[in-house]
Amino acid sequence: MVRWIDGFYGGLIAGVTSAVFYAVVTVAWLHDTTLGGFFAQPAQALPPFHGAPESWALAGLGVVLYLLLAALFGIVYSVPARRLPSMWRAPTSVMWGLFYGLLVWWLINDVLVPVTGARSEQPLWVGLVGTVVFYGVVLSELTTLAHRRETSATP
Repeated sequence: MVRWIDGFYGGLIAGVTSAVFYAVVTVAWLHDTTLGGFFAQPAQALPPFHGAPESWALAGLGVVLYLLLAALFGIVYSVPARRLPSMWRAPTSVMWGLFYGLLVWWLINDVLVPVTGARSEQPLWVGLVGTVVFYGVVLSELTTLAHRRETSATP
């Protein structure tokens, strides 16, 4: 059985994984933004901070918001994973992870960004790879590991 706490921790770890991917690609490789600017973007999506200049305080708030959203999406993933064995059995778990990552990408880019009035400056491929592979697949495989741990611990 997959617990909600498994989704919470899985979402946090997958969020860190995707954040590292985004930071490496957009900051170190493409030089599209600074590290503080990248992490400030989630906070700048909040109405009081629209157009606020980059600062480390804003970047800190952005990190917290990013990880909270990642954990929330992880909890949402764990709910159907309780009842659908294909979500925690290989190789179908990878397909679920790809699908869920694509769903999360769509929700963020086509729903959340327009609703909040935020700006998204990422190239399409970066957003898709970062969310689908480095969030969705990582989350699904962490859920699979959590389930295996639970079943091996029960007598």
